[in-house]
Formats: sequence, C-alpha cells, structure tokens
Amino acid sequence: MPLTKKKFLAILLVSAIATVSTPTIAAGKIENATPAEVKASLNTTIERAEKTLAALENGADKDTVLGLLSDTKQMAKEIHATNRAAVFKGKAGTQMKKARKAAKEDDLETAKKHVAAGVEYYHELKKAFSGN
Repeated sequence: MPLTKKKFLAILLVSAIATVSTPTIAAGKIENATPAEVKASLNTTIERAEKTLAALENGADKDTVLGLLSDTKQMAKEIHATNRAAVFKGKAGTQMKKARKAAKEDDLETAKKHVAAGVEYYHELKKAFSGN
C-alpha cells in the first residue's frame, strides 16, 4: 500500500510539473516576425555576409574575419524562413560554418570560397522569400 501511494504521488507531481512548465516554455516566443521584419533581417544578413567576403578579398586578418563571420551568424538567427526558403537558409548557414572552421585553421582562401557560396545561398533565400 505505501508503495502505491508513493507511485501515485510521483505521477501526480510529474504531471503537475509538466502541466505548468509547458506553457512557460512556449511563452518564450511571443509572436511571429512580420514579412517586413524578415526582409529587413535578411537584407542585413546579406550585407554582413558581403562585408565578410569583401574583407577576405582585401586580405583581412583571421580575427577580423572570425568577428565578421560571428556577426553574420548572429544576424542570420533573426531570419524566420519557412518551407522552401528554409532550405536556402540551412545551406547558407552550413557554408558559413565551413568558412568559420577554415578561418580558425588559417585557411582564408577556403573560407573565402565558402563565404561566397553562403552569399549566393542568402541571395537565393531572398528570392525564395520574395516569391512567397
């Protein structure tokens, strides 16, 4: 009998915590971004990615490139893409991740190649978003 009470209380406690915590976690995102906000963040991300590419082409040092890549990555988090557009966001992010890894290893030529590919994917993302 006491074991049954303990199990019942444990189940009751777990279900109470789950009931309270689920709405709390979901409350983190208040509303979806408007199309204008997405477009603005997309344009800013493209500008930062192009700035990174320009810095690589002008022979910037490793720390500068890593800082610019970090800025681009942070801004890309603001892009809320759905459906087909999300594919391009993922591909661009992958290219930027590869560029960051190459820059950390002092391989700035490879980093430049990946940033250029990332910029292209961001432009494709912009086209896909505009088509929605």
